[in-house]
Amino acid sequence: MKFVIVDDDEVIYHSPLGREKATALENLLRESQCFCPSFDGPDPYSIETYIHEFAWHRTEVTFLLDRNIYSQVIALSRGVPVNAKTRYAAGIIAFASSVNAECEPALALYEGSASGASRGWKRDLGRFHRGEQIHAANWAALALGYASEFTRKLPSRRLPRELLEKFNPAEELGSFEFVYPTILKLAATHVTVGTPDRKMMAFLEWMYRHWYFSAPATILASQVLCSNPIGSAFKHIGSSTRSRALKGVRNAAWDMVYLTEWLKKVRDQESTNSLTVLCSRDSLLLRVAGLLRRSLLGELAIPVLRQAGFGSKVEERYAALLSKLESPERFVVSEPNQLKAYRAQLVEHLEAEILNHNPAS
Repeated sequence: MKFVIVDDDEVIYHSPLGREKATALENLLRESQCFCPSFDGPDPYSIETYIHEFAWHRTEVTFLLDRNIYSQVIALSRGVPVNAKTRYAAGIIAFASSVNAECEPALALYEGSASGASRGWKRDLGRFHRGEQIHAANWAALALGYASEFTRKLPSRRLPRELLEKFNPAEELGSFEFVYPTILKLAATHVTVGTPDRKMMAFLEWMYRHWYFSAPATILASQVLCSNPIGSAFKHIGSSTRSRALKGVRNAAWDMVYLTEWLKKVRDQESTNSLTVLCSRDSLLLRVAGLLRRSLLGELAIPVLRQAGFGSKVEERYAALLSKLESPERFVVSEPNQLKAYRAQLVEHLEAEILNHNPAS
């Protein structure tokens, strides 16, 4: 790692920002609460946390960027003036550079392609990687208000041929295809009439019967269907326009993709000697990610469903279903090649279920 020396069991770190600007950057990001790390305990907004992890354990760090953060970094790299929102994206790149972390935009590229932004992905990814080569102090200057925009030309750098040959964000992402029916059902359950306990019970039963039972979906549902949800998970869900109503559901499904892929990295981090920080300004996404991590690592003092305010019957039913995940009654298709047709039919039915709730649909 750059800037780090271990001498006689002492870690010596030379910050590319200087102590004053590094502290200001840490405080800015800590205030924004835009990180969900794959670890608990050490301060994720302290540069020293990552420096010491690498110095003592050679731990590699990846910052997993959501679509909004990625798009803002691209805009700033093009020379667009920084504003109150994009300063945090600049701060994340400055912070990642300071701890020598890798920034991972692959999921953001898949999401953009699925949303129609597929033509310029090579150009934007090239600009993103060239932007990463700009000194951390330049990104920090945007984040901390010392500069309003980049005035220098980005360094020239071509994308590796291997990347262009192996990576195609226009292809279907398997994890999205898996989570989309679940999120459709969660959205349909969300708009039905009933108590939070009744809705949650119905959603759990559906996941069990349709082979979509998962921890990320359960925890997301606990935050969406509870009596005091954080924000709105499904924007424009009541729209009479089909594309507008389903766009909000698809956005929520992409949040589930980030959670699913991030959770895989959390599970593997001990064997891979790596840490992954999910970067977003979506409070619901980060809330669910934090609950997932604490649940996986056994750090939750109170079970998630009870913590969200659901009754004991919901908890008991969840435990009962969890104990029967291998039951033959769950098999909805007998052959793997039937799964794609089954999923397509299920999606069609669930989309209709949502739209039937909306006026003039």
